[in-house]
Amino acid sequence: MRSLVITLAILIAGCPGGKARDPVGPGATTPKEVVTAVKATIEQWRQGYEVRSVDALAKLYARDLDVVVVQEGQTMIGWSSVEAYLKDRIARAGQIHIRLKDVQVVALGLEAAYAVATMTRELTDGTTTVTESGTLTLVVRKTPDGWAIASEHYSYKRP
Repeated sequence: MRSLVITLAILIAGCPGGKARDPVGPGATTPKEVVTAVKATIEQWRQGYEVRSVDALAKLYARDLDVVVVQEGQTMIGWSSVEAYLKDRIARAGQIHIRLKDVQVVALGLEAAYAVATMTRELTDGTTTVTESGTLTLVVRKTPDGWAIASEHYSYKRP
């Protein structure tokens, strides 16, 4: 799975002229400013879901690329598919609570990184609460406006 994430990140960040922008090899330390910025983006993502705001979430996705989101075995490719998914998800849930722990950020150069976290998501429709616990994986890339989610994958065990 890690090699898939790294491959996606390299494709997203690109390697102009065949040279890596800022190679980060095995054993290299992710710059503190990258970790801080990516974690801030992830926190905005979490808050966007909790306040159920498609507009807040939309600002966090790399809409100029073919953004990919995989949720519950369903794959959405491209912003129009992701936006439709977000609108539907938020419309169906009366409340959304997300808890993240053990967030790890690894730079793949100065303009791309991946993050992995343990995530628990509670969705309530007013009558029933569904709790899902699993692993969230994000590939993000640096844009002029900050860090943007290029790929999102959440997998969890069904009870």
